[in-house]
Amino acid sequence: MMSQAATVERTEQTSDRRERLGAIVSAKPLSLGGGFTARHFSEEMFCGSMDPLLMADDFTMTAPTFDPHLHAGISAVTAVFEDAHGEFINRDTLGHTIALKAGDLYWLTAAQGAAHEERPAEGACIHALQIFVNLPSHLKREPARSLHVSADQVPVLAGPGHRVRVLLGRSGAAVGAEDTPEEMTMLDGYLMSGSFQHRLPEGRQAWIYVVSGALVIRCGDAERVLGPAAATTVQAGPPTDVLIEAEASAHFVLMAARPIREPFVKHGPLVMSTEVDVQRTLAFYAEGKFGRIPS
Repeated sequence: MMSQAATVERTEQTSDRRERLGAIVSAKPLSLGGGFTARHFSEEMFCGSMDPLLMADDFTMTAPTFDPHLHAGISAVTAVFEDAHGEFINRDTLGHTIALKAGDLYWLTAAQGAAHEERPAEGACIHALQIFVNLPSHLKREPARSLHVSADQVPVLAGPGHRVRVLLGRSGAAVGAEDTPEEMTMLDGYLMSGSFQHRLPEGRQAWIYVVSGALVIRCGDAERVLGPAAATTVQAGPPTDVLIEAEASAHFVLMAARPIREPFVKHGPLVMSTEVDVQRTLAFYAEGKFGRIPS
């Protein structure tokens, strides 16, 4: 009879051999007004394998597009790419007015509720990635808070054929910002006919997006070939290496975290545990309980 320890070991080995790379998903084009275009992804497009990410927009904005608006139950994350020009003005109900610059990141943990407005300064052309990150139910009613990471605070992993900015979490010997509600790794990487390898820790799920160029993603015995505006995922499981390769210049983003795997109710940019929570949050916002955006 097989021992319990041997059974566990065999199960882990089988899990480790399982193909963990997901399907290739192409972004949906999005255009609003005359100053906003985006490549849009949502969690529905990945059948749950994007968890805890809910949405990602690779956008270019040249004119104010969105009025001040409420978020709740999520983190709204803006990572400004290095090819952006000018300043991206963020104002929120935490009392902040921050001019984000190329290479900066702003993480707004909306939690119980926070409103913000983001707009390009006059003459700016902002290329950035905005991500909505779900919060587990026990954090959805916490007070809102934020994290600003400036470009000069971001460690860089550089080697033959690659340059990777570690905005959040850890990769190799580099440690980026870690003051997020739940552990999160975010890499902003460039390949110049070369490769880069990231060690995905146990239990973490990854989302990999090609901003430009073409990449080959390898994990275990599986591989995916992705062109620009395409993304794939790596399922959570035992520790594994994710190898990213390119034959020419390419730009990618990798985000990794523990999946939450909890039910939720979406009401636009509000993502709460129940419909009652959604209605309560809307009522509190109408009563001005989340503060005011600076004028």
